Amino acid sequence: MLSNLLFLVIFCTAFSNSVSERNVTVTIDTDNVINIVDASFVSFTIDSNVYYWKNYIDFSFTRFLTLIRELSPAVLRVGGTRADDLIYNETTNQRSGIVTQDNITALVNATRSTNTRLIFDLNQQLRNGTEWDSTNAEKLIKFCSKMNYCNSMDWELGNEPEWYKRNPIRTVLTPQQIGDGYVKLRSILRRYANCKKSSIVGPAVGRVTSYLIKPIFRGFINITGSFLKAATIHHYYFAGPSATKETYMNASYFADLPNLIGKALSLIKASKYPGVPLWFSETSTGYGSGTANVSDRFVSGFLWLEKLGISAARGAKVVCRQILYRGNYALIDGKLNPNPDYWFSWIHKMLVGQKVFAVNLTGLPTPPTTRVYAHCTNTARSSYRPGAVTVFALNVDTTTTSVLTFSGPFAKKKYNSYLFEPGVPGDVLSKSVKLNGRTLTMLSDVKMPKIVPIGRKAGSTFALPPATMAFLVFPDAKIPLCH
Repeated sequence: MLSNLLFLVIFCTAFSNSVSERNVTVTIDTDNVINIVDASFVSFTIDSNVYYWKNYIDFSFTRFLTLIRELSPAVLRVGGTRADDLIYNETTNQRSGIVTQDNITALVNATRSTNTRLIFDLNQQLRNGTEWDSTNAEKLIKFCSKMNYCNSMDWELGNEPEWYKRNPIRTVLTPQQIGDGYVKLRSILRRYANCKKSSIVGPAVGRVTSYLIKPIFRGFINITGSFLKAATIHHYYFAGPSATKETYMNASYFADLPNLIGKALSLIKASKYPGVPLWFSETSTGYGSGTANVSDRFVSGFLWLEKLGISAARGAKVVCRQILYRGNYALIDGKLNPNPDYWFSWIHKMLVGQKVFAVNLTGLPTPPTTRVYAHCTNTARSSYRPGAVTVFALNVDTTTTSVLTFSGPFAKKKYNSYLFEPGVPGDVLSKSVKLNGRTLTMLSDVKMPKIVPIGRKAGSTFALPPATMAFLVFPDAKIPLCH
């Protein structure tokens, strides 16, 4: 009797933990490029609140600079809610919220040595009646011109102005006032020979699908579009503090971003300046600094890779990840070790190129639990040759393997696979990541791990296990548009 009961328990346990399979057909349209992203597509931010920390970021650490350089070329945006509290002071840093010459010099030196470009978000809440009081900003710009820093810097003014009304110490601004501030910023930059070529991005608003934000975004483009390098928006899927690991794997969130990007682009196209590029100058998974012990774990990568994939496919040019260093949703932790999303970003930067192709999937449930995206391969950062194609895929289903079958010209092509799994098998809250079975870790402060792909036979399917991600490179695709 006991042996029969034990057998039944083992059988039921095995059955409940069994993994099913789902056949997914992948069709890539390589006859048309649907978007060309910027070379700095994967970028990142440092939050302005670092100037309120007792221990400011030390950009002199070799390890930190190595990690930044490995994600280059990129944009480093210094901004956030506290940008509208920051004051520039030449030398004094006796209270928090002060940015000094030394701070600016450290930022510029770091970006110059890592092939990144600085965007500095200025305080829009300094007011002189209804106008932006640019006195403090001009002192900073004058210093940057004197030091010849402007050739490494661009500018933004204010952060999420739609929310000023929620803060009693903020001045609520109209779209015209916001735009006029940017026009004034442009005129200041043109006064200084070394800063004339500095670019301006903005208005750093949130969801343009909101009735509160649409008029700000629309009015801003009409006022500033003639000199604007990019129209910037922000995006988060949900409130980070109340989220769980299940939130991060909820496939229903996949439908969130396409609508937002579509609305932003439609507003730009309907403006006086329909050619202004769209950037995410600040974005992550959960707002409110992410989710403790979740947004710095393997599970965060699903929505992050999805965001990179859908942003490129729908027309955005740059995506700045909030944040680079120290925090629940940081790419790099407080001990200067890469979090999982850093590794996903690093491989993306290495293998994924600028030209984007449309992908069609068949065989998926609703909402789809597997996502697949395709680009020309980044031949500048990898050893692959022109003509190659990179595909990246993610599977948030926890019980079903997606068996990917490639159609068309890819059906008979060999490929190399790079499979990401949690460092702790089956644990999506793992802080470590395995790539093709090997745990990723820096070899030294200046050396990254060696990446070894697994070669796959021509025509073979690819089994994407539950709760994993993968990059696949077709080196001999010979796609003309990728040359």
